[in-house]
Amino acid sequence: MPDGSRRVADSAGFTPARSEHTRTLEPDHHSPSSMLSLMEVDFEIKARRNHALPTPRKASERRKNDFSSDLEPFYIAHCERASNLFDACNLAWGTIYEIARGVTKGQWNWSSVTREKLDRLLGTNAEAAHKVSAVMQGREAPRSPVSEVWYVSIVSYHFTPSLRQIRAEYDREQVAIVENKGRGLGGMGLWKGKDAWYGGRIQQVGRLQRVQAGFSVQLEKPEIRRSHRFSRFLGSRRILQIKVPDDLLYKHGDEVRVFLGSSRFVLCGRVFVPFHAKEGSMYMMETNQDYERTASLLDGDQFRISLKGFVDWHNPFHLNSNQPISKWSTRWALGLSTSVPTLEFGADNIIFIEDECVTPQDWTGKAPAEKVLTDGCGWINGSALTQIMRIMKYDSRPTAVQGRIGGSKGMWILHPEPLEQVADGPAKIWVRESQTKIKLNQLGPSQRIFDLLAPSRVTCPSRLSAQLLINLSHNGVPHQVLKELMALGLKDEIHQLTDWDQPHSMVVVWKAIERAGHVIMGRVRRQLAGQARALGLGQLRPADGQAGDEEKELDDDDDEATQLLDASSHKQYSGQPLTLHESALELLQASFHPLKLDLLFNKLESILTLVLDDYVEKFHIPVSESCEAYIIPDPYGVLEEGEIHFRSSEMITNPTTGAQSDIITGYVLVSRSPTRLPSDVQKVKAVSHPKLSNYFDVIVFPIKGTQSLASYLGGGDTVMLTWCKALVENFRSPPLTKAPEGLKQEFEREVEYVRDFDKRASKLPPKQAQQAFQKVLLLGLAETRVGLYSKFHDAAVFTTCLDASKTGLRVKIPVFDRDRQQWGSNKPWYSWKLEQAKAIKSNGQTPSKRQAAPFILDVLVEEGEKLRKQFLGDYRKLKDTRRDMEDCDLTKPWHAAKSKAAQAQAAGIHGFAENLKDIENHVRASWCAFQRAAARSSTKAGPSDSTSTKDGAFAEVARDFARCPAFRGFQYFSDEDVRTLKASLAASKSLRFAFSAAFQELCAIKARAAGNVAFTHQFAQFIRTFSQARGGDD
Repeated sequence: MPDGSRRVADSAGFTPARSEHTRTLEPDHHSPSSMLSLMEVDFEIKARRNHALPTPRKASERRKNDFSSDLEPFYIAHCERASNLFDACNLAWGTIYEIARGVTKGQWNWSSVTREKLDRLLGTNAEAAHKVSAVMQGREAPRSPVSEVWYVSIVSYHFTPSLRQIRAEYDREQVAIVENKGRGLGGMGLWKGKDAWYGGRIQQVGRLQRVQAGFSVQLEKPEIRRSHRFSRFLGSRRILQIKVPDDLLYKHGDEVRVFLGSSRFVLCGRVFVPFHAKEGSMYMMETNQDYERTASLLDGDQFRISLKGFVDWHNPFHLNSNQPISKWSTRWALGLSTSVPTLEFGADNIIFIEDECVTPQDWTGKAPAEKVLTDGCGWINGSALTQIMRIMKYDSRPTAVQGRIGGSKGMWILHPEPLEQVADGPAKIWVRESQTKIKLNQLGPSQRIFDLLAPSRVTCPSRLSAQLLINLSHNGVPHQVLKELMALGLKDEIHQLTDWDQPHSMVVVWKAIERAGHVIMGRVRRQLAGQARALGLGQLRPADGQAGDEEKELDDDDDEATQLLDASSHKQYSGQPLTLHESALELLQASFHPLKLDLLFNKLESILTLVLDDYVEKFHIPVSESCEAYIIPDPYGVLEEGEIHFRSSEMITNPTTGAQSDIITGYVLVSRSPTRLPSDVQKVKAVSHPKLSNYFDVIVFPIKGTQSLASYLGGGDTVMLTWCKALVENFRSPPLTKAPEGLKQEFEREVEYVRDFDKRASKLPPKQAQQAFQKVLLLGLAETRVGLYSKFHDAAVFTTCLDASKTGLRVKIPVFDRDRQQWGSNKPWYSWKLEQAKAIKSNGQTPSKRQAAPFILDVLVEEGEKLRKQFLGDYRKLKDTRRDMEDCDLTKPWHAAKSKAAQAQAAGIHGFAENLKDIENHVRASWCAFQRAAARSSTKAGPSDSTSTKDGAFAEVARDFARCPAFRGFQYFSDEDVRTLKASLAASKSLRFAFSAAFQELCAIKARAAGNVAFTHQFAQFIRTFSQARGGDD
């Protein structure tokens, strides 16, 4: 492709380089249909291959059909005077954002923004943004950005992208935006010091808050976590994500939805409008409107587009007019999936093909999903897979990839023809009709890039869930078998955590803690910032419960990922990790032993309790003879109905015999999540077929039978494959579970098609039309009652609710009230029992256990409570009353220094002894402050006492302890020696106090005493991590 041509000829004629570069916000009262004229496509924006600046048009022309200019402006943070100053000074966006963020947090107000202060903030993001807080608060600005914080302890590392990196990334993106060659989309090589660079990696996030006058948005620090198609196309700075807390939606849902659906959001004169909502977040784009400011050509404002331009580029109304408007709305999620841009296909090498369906045809019209045997799976040739392997630097070429291209999504597997499996030649991709979710007129360059979500891979072992356990029990697996599985898994994990008598037992304990806390994967995800899945790392399938929605992907910004990313920090002064598992790991790495350190013994007990909870409360029971992988349809049609094929790229060891094989044969169980219906688990026969020998790390399903095997199971691309003999032999395959009669009568059908919405909205006044359109875009915030029906255990209604965002079906109010009365207040016995164990007060009467046919979860909770008491009791018996006496390794530096000082004093040198006296006074003051803080925390907490307040008191102690002692004269000891001596003396007073104030220093002292190995942080960063993340050994 010629340089500079990528973004100037995309589908529907829309490009980021729009000529609508200035815009006023007054409504155009002369255009009665100023929102919609969608059957007439707006192609007036022509490609500008020479990148000349556009010729401005009249305001009324610019406003016509922009979909948002009549919405009510709402200030996130805005001041006309300040915005004009920002533009006059040509301040970098990251600097402006930091000023606005401080305003939303109440750290300063707009009156504090003066020209004098802004003159001190001139320069690029990397040069100026780090100075904002100091300059705005009248302090001396730091000379250089605060560098990334590293804590390295022996072989552990903890890394997150620093603010300096984020601001440098802002600068890279800004130059790419002004260049306007589509560089942010990726695939153009080195850019400003970054190889294989692509944009859209910065997340700008705000939180919606309830205030007395209505609502406010508080901006958070920008972060590098992930990239998606929209952020690469528009640029990170042009996307704003607003998180809406669950409790706010629960208490004020209608008010929140009305507010968000009738507003355009102003941030320093720039106008952001919502375009999608999902999973508690609303996503907004910066439009080509301006509020009380003039567009800046130096900032690339002339390349912004309107909401209408965005709609026509991604999901044009006129080409998708036969879709239900609710389904049309969900399609925006395709562009928000965490992905990595890989190769760009030529227009002639994207081939659209039909699906293979059940024969003979026994339906009329469009084939039902269960009759489509290749649903969601196309082909890709060997050349394309090889290029993806090289771009992503995989060890080997994957068999299949999950991704997005144009308006299509799903899996793409290696083409079955030998000539298409070679590594050379042009990259080609075949897209099936079932994969096409959005119809586009002609794919432009930005839409021909393959956005990679994940390669084919295998994770093992897999684990059972509450839903799977219920299904297995219902289909004949004896309760005793499931109880034994739980006990076996627990005993194995507990043994690894508590077997301390072997020569290298602490290494085994370290590994067990790491696995229990997913520490290595947390570090990898922090390092890779949104690329973990694309690199074949991390969780393969979503958590139990509400999986199955085709638009719900496991993104790297979900709750679990967020917890992993936020779990990287250490306490500021003591250096202690904030998380339980990392604290225990660092203590073990420093050579502390749980039988000799009370702190470590207690942490291990807490970890032990969490492991027990995972089994007993969450019913996560590992099955050694199981794995998870993506499913694909048989590319050759050689499998018979009821057969599957699975070949692993790594050898699989039989836990009983020790034999190894890469092929699974014999009867197995297959299932997906959610598993709510009896037929969601199927028994099939795994076979080995030579024609399929090239298809590694995928589970091949047959394309024969009266309906697809996948349609028997729950939703999603990932299948759990189980060949555990005790489960398989006892399992009885059930017939397909069909929806009960009369189910449709339980729902209100509010199905409006795109074409009907277009007609309806075109007749409305502009403001009402735009509000109606926003209501459609924000359907993701609507109440579907999925969570409640999940708790009611009504599988048929739950599954229908799960698809409500696409189908438009809503549970009738009388039906919901009936179901809530019947099921909402009646807790099952196992749930009540778990609450009792946690001392949670329950409302209502105590439920009774089923006696005639015991419920499996009741049985497992009862068994689990017995095992919990047994294992915790056995652990506490290990306690040694002689522990926590003085640790000689920790106190040795202080005693040695005292001895040396005494010798020096005898020789007439008094400075060392005076220094030690000053250090002793300093430590004594901190010790007294710690005792006071401990006394306050041990008293009964009042309503005003918070955890943060108590933690703050100990943080103050650690801060004061970390300061340099007030030496009366010359400092004879080095700063490093002073830190060591303070920690050593603190250890002689109280280990609890010492670790609270100087955790990292105590670990260093202990490691030196044990004979540590020196590492730079660069080497420590990579030691162990990637081999373990990929499942390797040490």
